[in-house]
Amino acid sequence: MTALYRKWRSRSFDDLYGQEHVVRTLRNAIRQGRAAHAYLFTGPRGTGKTSTARILAKAVNCLNPHDGNPCTQCSACVAAQEGRALDVIEIDAASNTSVENVRDLRERVAYAAGEGRYKVYIIDEVHRLSGQAFDAFLKTLEEPPPHVIFVFASTEPHKVPATIASRCQRFDFRRISPATVETRLREIVAAEGMEIADGAIALLANSASGSLRDALSLLDQAASYTEGAIDEESVRRSLGLADPGLILALSRDLIDGNAGAGLELAQSFFDAGGDPGQLMQQLVEHWRALLFAVAGAAPGGSRTAAKELQGQAAMLTAAAVVSVLEALTGKELSAKYSLAPTLSFELAYARAALAVQPAAADSVRGAGLAAGANVAATAPGSALAEGPTSPPVATAGTAPLEAPPPGNGASARLDQPPGDGSEVLHREPQPVAPLSGAGDMDMDRTWTEVVARMRDRSRSLQALLRSGYLLKVGGGEVTVGFLHSFHRDQFVDPKRRRLLEEVVREVLGSSHRVECVHTTKAEIERYRGAGTVEEDDGFVEEVAERLRQYHARQINNGTS
Repeated sequence: MTALYRKWRSRSFDDLYGQEHVVRTLRNAIRQGRAAHAYLFTGPRGTGKTSTARILAKAVNCLNPHDGNPCTQCSACVAAQEGRALDVIEIDAASNTSVENVRDLRERVAYAAGEGRYKVYIIDEVHRLSGQAFDAFLKTLEEPPPHVIFVFASTEPHKVPATIASRCQRFDFRRISPATVETRLREIVAAEGMEIADGAIALLANSASGSLRDALSLLDQAASYTEGAIDEESVRRSLGLADPGLILALSRDLIDGNAGAGLELAQSFFDAGGDPGQLMQQLVEHWRALLFAVAGAAPGGSRTAAKELQGQAAMLTAAAVVSVLEALTGKELSAKYSLAPTLSFELAYARAALAVQPAAADSVRGAGLAAGANVAATAPGSALAEGPTSPPVATAGTAPLEAPPPGNGASARLDQPPGDGSEVLHREPQPVAPLSGAGDMDMDRTWTEVVARMRDRSRSLQALLRSGYLLKVGGGEVTVGFLHSFHRDQFVDPKRRRLLEEVVREVLGSSHRVECVHTTKAEIERYRGAGTVEEDDGFVEEVAERLRQYHARQINNGTS
């Protein structure tokens, strides 16, 4: 049985989807007799580059062209479609990379077309040719015989020398939109007599990542997996996709600071045979959708998913979403270590849990939030229980929650009942006694005042300051230490630092230059005294070590 993507390959310009800019230009050129001697088709896989090259080859030799389109019925078109046209030569550059192959091609170019008006050379993956092969091609491409047309196709155009590319008309093929892919899938499904749910078609279109060929391959796979009608669940199972509920739950646990529960959910997915790479891709896609939602763009997906997405977006800032995306995609484990395949996902998830915490306090958006704060803490005794926890989140209609208590510059523990907070955030400013050094008891009270006053300017920066420690005051300078470099890096921006300096000036009564540094627990306690820092530093490192130990035990026990 012929694969769907081969059976339904485009045969004329009318069958090409999502590349209207290419179709219009080529049809006009053929209709006006202005076909170029060389073309360079570039773009992602499965977007129609080779199919367009074959259609172009048929169109220039068609005996009965119609408005620049091949008729697909004449002997020349039929021969080209069946792959027996002598004047259409397809070459795989990946298998013919040497200069000898190009010299042989250069000799054959001189001979006139056998049946049609043009000899069309389609060279796929042209970037795979060697440097010497490109050099040997240059003269022929610069002064080709009038009966020859070259069509180069490449997914990596930056590897094509400029001397070659500059002698071609370049067409950039775009990723095909999910809506266009859905339209084509519906046409093919109807023609094939398949029964498939709308949700299944949408899932196939989204999973294809802009490639119509991939979409047809996935449809073939789902049809082979399912007996009878194809529904959304059968598509997920055939493609190894995680249920959307799992992705939503993993994201909720990140936002709530309950990374331990999220890792347990992921482990259950892996134990059932799920692919960590696929789960990571879906999680990244979800947070990408959250970034759009936070920015005010309309989210995709079903109505239920959109509602859940907006609910999560209301609890986040753009900075938090960007931090999570960077944490999920920014690091890869070295292949030189023999590690469990799920460890990369687990470490990325732990980094994301750490990244989302600083901006969690900027979750108050008034309308759109349900009454009551829904903040969960990591279960005591779990691998993540001692990591940093998110600050309390206030909801519409509730009183603002308290800033961190004196003596602790980090976020308040979620297992402690928060205070009302109005005495800090809404009272008249109290004068702060001058500070004589790090050992002064006013350090805690001063820093609490700085954190509280930052709320009126930026809640996200207030959340960042809650993880900071006031180390030194004197000589016109204030030094603030952070246990995590990510938090410190947020104040590299001059505008944020100036904002912090304004708040410090209000609290201290004089201008100071603020320096934010990445520090350690030992350094903080050297300035502030023993017991200043709660045992919550080294979060990611501790998680990594515990996960490695966990997987090592599984391997030793023969369970992984």
